[in-house]
Order: sequence, then C-alpha cells, then structure tokens
Amino acid sequence: MSYLDTPRLHFTGQFQADVSTINNEVTFYDTASFTPDDQQRTTDGTKGAWNPEGTGIFRLVGCRITGARLGNRQITTWEQDPVIGTALENADDRVFGKLVDLDPQQQMVSQIWGMRLRLTNGQERALFVGDFEPAAFINLWRRQQTAVFLDQTLAAVFQSVLAKVTWQGDAKSEVLDALRHASAEGYLSINMNVYGYGRDPAIPRYTLGNVAGTIGPYLAGEPKQFVLGRQMVAGTPGGNPLAPYGGVYSFQCKVNAAQRTLAADFGHCLPIKNASGAFDPNIPPLTLAVLKEESSNILSSVGANEVALLGDVNYSTDGWYAQTAGVQDFDYSGNPWCVAHIEERPLVLLTPLAPDNSSYAVLVSETLGGWYARADDFVARVEPGGSASFDIYTTHYGKPSATTVQFSPNTGPMGGPPPEPDIATPPDAISYPTQLPTDAQGKAVLTVTAKPDGPGNPRGYIDGQLYGIGYQPAQQPAQAFVNFWNLISILAFSPYPVPEKPTWNEHIQPILQQYGNLYPIMSKHLVKLGDYDSVVTHLNILKLAFSRPIEDANYMPVIRDLSANKRTTILNWMNTPGPDGLPLKGAPAAAPAFAAKRAAFQVDLEPAQRRSKTEALMKFAARLRYEAER
Repeated sequence: MSYLDTPRLHFTGQFQADVSTINNEVTFYDTASFTPDDQQRTTDGTKGAWNPEGTGIFRLVGCRITGARLGNRQITTWEQDPVIGTALENADDRVFGKLVDLDPQQQMVSQIWGMRLRLTNGQERALFVGDFEPAAFINLWRRQQTAVFLDQTLAAVFQSVLAKVTWQGDAKSEVLDALRHASAEGYLSINMNVYGYGRDPAIPRYTLGNVAGTIGPYLAGEPKQFVLGRQMVAGTPGGNPLAPYGGVYSFQCKVNAAQRTLAADFGHCLPIKNASGAFDPNIPPLTLAVLKEESSNILSSVGANEVALLGDVNYSTDGWYAQTAGVQDFDYSGNPWCVAHIEERPLVLLTPLAPDNSSYAVLVSETLGGWYARADDFVARVEPGGSASFDIYTTHYGKPSATTVQFSPNTGPMGGPPPEPDIATPPDAISYPTQLPTDAQGKAVLTVTAKPDGPGNPRGYIDGQLYGIGYQPAQQPAQAFVNFWNLISILAFSPYPVPEKPTWNEHIQPILQQYGNLYPIMSKHLVKLGDYDSVVTHLNILKLAFSRPIEDANYMPVIRDLSANKRTTILNWMNTPGPDGLPLKGAPAAAPAFAAKRAAFQVDLEPAQRRSKTEALMKFAARLRYEAER
C-alpha cells in the first residue's frame, strides 16, 4: 500500500528551505583561492549569490489537512470528519530538518534529513508523530510558466515514509482510525509536491515555497520512495528533462483491481501559471484512458474507438487541488472491458483533437510495453572499501515481475564544464554487476563496492568523486521514453588515514576552514571554524554535533559530505588534550597546493539562474557541449 491507497489525508501549505548558496559553486571549495568577498550576498548571481548565510533548514509552514479519502468517499469538511483542518507541523521536541545536496556537482538529488512531523488538532499535542526517512526529490521540471525576479520555476516531488510513527490521543476521526488500522505498524507513506519557491530577499515569501501532499498507508516490504504501480513517462525533446512534449509531466497511478478503481496522482505533472500554484490557463481538457491494444511504438494520437475512457481530470473544479493534492480516483466498475483488461493494457493521458471527441492527442503514455524498473533509494555516500546496496524493483503494467535489469555508467545531470573538476574518474573506483535478475516479486539488490583506496583524490580541493549508474529492464524497447531522473548517484569518498595524534594545523584546520568558508552562518554568528581559539571555546557543542548519527538533524557537517575517517580524526583531536589541557595545535602547516584551474567553458546564465538548480542543469548541458567539442 502507498499514499495512493485509501484511507489517505491531503494537506496544503508552505515549506521553507533556507539553503546556503555558497556551496552550490564547486570552485568555492578551493580554500587556496577563496576570499571573504565570496561570502557576500549578490542578486546578480556572482559571489555568494542570493542566500550565502542559509542555515540549511527544511520545514513545513502553515500546513493543514484540507481533504481526505475514505473508501469511495471524498471528505472536505470538518463536519464530515474532524481530521479536516488539523495541522501538519514540525516536531516540537527537536530542531527542524535539513535540506542537503549530495555534492556541489550533483545538486539534483537534494535530500531531507532529520525531519519529524506531527499531526495536531490544537488540543492533542500530536495525534500521530513520525520521522521522515531521508529521501531525495525527483522529477524536476519547469512547472511554473511565469515568474518574478529570482523565482525558482522548477518543481519537484519528495516521496518517503514517516517511520517510528506513534499515535496519541483520540480525535474521534474515522479517517485517522482507518489509516492507523491500514498501515504497517510504525509507518505511513507520504508524498509532497513542492513548487513556487521564492529567492528574492525583497519579497515576503523569501526562502518559502508551496507544498501539496498526501499521507496514506504503508505496508512493510514495499518500496518507500515510489509507488509499485503504473508509471506514466513524459517524452522530453532532445533529452531536456525540463520541458515535456505535451506540456504535462510524468506521474504515477495505481490500480485497485478488487475495488475496480484507479488512483492517479496529477499533483506534480500539471503546469502552473505562477508561484501561487494556479493552474496554467492553457491546459487543455484532459482524459485518462486505456489503450485497447498494445502498441510497439510511441503514439501521438488515437481514435476514439482505440481507447476505453476512464474519465476526465477534474483540475478545473474549484478547490480540487487543495482537497486532493491532485490525486484523483477513477471508478471503472461500470466498464466490463476495463474490468477485464485494465491490468494488461497501457494507460494514456489524452486531450481531444476534434470537437466531437472522435480523436485524441496522446500527451503522456505508460511505459512502452508496460515494463518499468526503479531503484527505491537512489543516493549513497560510500567509504573506501565500503559498499552501498540499492533495492531495485521491476514491474509489468504495475505488477511485480521477474526479469533482468541492466546497469551501466550514467552520470545524468552531474558535473559541469571547466573550470569544474572532471567527474566519474577514475572509472574503476567503484564496481557493480552489469545485470541482475529480479525474483518472483520483481526485486533485486544491487551492491556497489568502492575500491579499498577509493577514487584517490581526483578533484583536488574537494573530497571524493561522483559516479552515476543507469538501469533499465532488459525488455525495454529502444524507442521507449525513459525517465531522465532514474539513475543512482554515488559520492565515493577519498581515502584518509586517521593520524595517531592529529593536530589543528596539520589535520583539523584544513577540513574545518572549508566549512567555515561555505557556511558563514556558522563562522559569523557561532564559531569561526577556521580559528583554533574559537573552535576550542565551543568544543563541547562541536563534539556533540560531530558525534551525532547521520540521520540526526544536528549532524555536522550539515551537508554530510565528510568521510568517516575525517570525522573520526576530528573527534580524536577534540578528545585528546595536550599538556595545556587543550587539543593539540601543532606546528603551522604549509599551504596546500592544488592543480591549476583549466580555462572556463562559457555558460550563458542570467542572474536569476545562478546558484540554483537551473544553473546546475545548464552546466550539465554545457558539459555535454564541451565533451562533444574537445
């Protein structure tokens, strides 16, 4: 079960992502060339850009339950069920969660770490409370059609589970009682659509965006970060993941054969006019349907006699998005053909081509042949000699199916042209099989292993190296539309021998200075990370932060890009006092020498695009041009 099953809750409100923008530029990791001037806020996109003193927090703001589904009933008012109007809030017993990029050269898998959420009605402290398991966003696309200065027009989806869920109090809610009964103990499924993010310090919604989401049941053993269901994949011209052919993006559905219903999530795939979230007025009428015959080719149009219609998408109905977060249920029990064939024929999203509905344009299709493969969690940090495992699921028309999954290098949107360092070199620093069979439940476990000496230090001033792994089911047709974002991202750490007696000057200062440069919110307002006296003054709080588990919201460093051996070295230094009772300072170390920068390959950026996900994607496109030209 998942958030597309019932019972489910729908919520709307805002989120805050107070990201730091200095660490979006990889060359700022070079302490030899970094200057304090690079920490300045600039709206023209230079230097530290629009939010250099970001704290990294991610939190929900003003979110309330605005709709619910129980069986075949849509619930929209408090009189129908008192869960309507309750607040989905952050934890009141810990700090806010953090939004974390894997690496400055891979900003397309930003993860939420350390977030705890609770549902409250104002009388009970928490009707339920649970920990959001770390998950990366996916399916970025340019959903927002118009923008004001510095608006982020890209939107994305987070899907995960709330774990260690505890239920408290009694809201006298039939929906909550049913949700608790339907879920595996300790878990709930959650999906969040984020959009309309404001980056201009001059506007009230600075660092704020909109969120619409759904919470539903979860059963153990199922994937946590996607739905084991029907996958609708939009075609993208020229491989550009931001602009789909039909103006509607990828989405997922789930068939409930026993109830003869289909749930489809349109919450992220429909374009919006502006940051308010109002739908683009140019969206045409939309209808979900089933093809009566399989096709070996991508279809651009169909006749009315070639499809069985499931129903129109109700996006233009007043209050629809707030009350459903874009999730709509289609009852096909009255269509005998659908009852007999929906589990073995492709789904299509249509819009009429003719006034009499005799023909339709196909905007989005189910994966060609119905085959789909997906890694559940798809981000990992790997120590030298260590490994990471990824659950891979394969489905055929939404049902788990035994097949073979093929794996190959694919760095996707990672990296940029010079002066950025090369990525994925050396290529043999990680190893993994080229293919794996899935079991009868459609599952395989991919293990990726790093060499004992890791990748070396190929990027010089920044630790580790980035690698990407693409995958596909063996039956996937060559002409099939594929989801650009379906790849595994790995940061393989560089080797770092733990010194017997670490000293500040030789070992600790070179590490902490980098973080002091990248996070002036720390160095300017709490502790100067590059200064020995300041660090030892705040030693106890730093010991606590560096010793927290990686899932903890107080974990340090917030970006989670410090290898285990470097963290061990820092803690050993903090816990090993010298004759004066303070950690060893040591002799001054020589300034580090890094490789000279290569000539820059020009990237044409507007100020509003700098230090953003849009910039990262434009650098990806520039990298492809650079590689083609050299």
